[in-house]
Amino acid sequence: MLKTRPLTPGEQALARSVFADALPLDTVRLLASPFDRAFVPGVLRGRGWIVWPGRSLPADIALSPLSLQATLIHELVHVWQALNGVNLLLAKLKAGDSAASYAYPLDPACGWDHLNIEQQATAVEHRFRLSRGQKMPAHSAFYDQLCPF
Repeated sequence: MLKTRPLTPGEQALARSVFADALPLDTVRLLASPFDRAFVPGVLRGRGWIVWPGRSLPADIALSPLSLQATLIHELVHVWQALNGVNLLLAKLKAGDSAASYAYPLDPACGWDHLNIEQQATAVEHRFRLSRGQKMPAHSAFYDQLCPF
């Protein structure tokens, strides 16, 4: 049987630092899986599910390296998208899975709604990483203007 768990208090605090109250964090579940990468299949039975590689699912991602924290933030964007009516399967097929699918334009005139689901998630992930001291492609004002939360 696959292991599932809710977000820990630390993971919820980490998510709130990015999303504020835009996500019902108590309904999000992590599902340990044999797959090699994290993904969000959508909202099922009122819950946002994040499928996470079982071998790398720590007890608390908030206490893990920044790379895992950033992956959680990226996947939570997909939960937010699904909760806001995005059909993730169709949107992923449209976005693709190449490196270009994740690259977003650095033009300040580019708006959130002009980005595909992976570009949106990557922009929020980069904003999070920047807030934790990592160098990112744009400055904080760009991300503050682009991101909806």
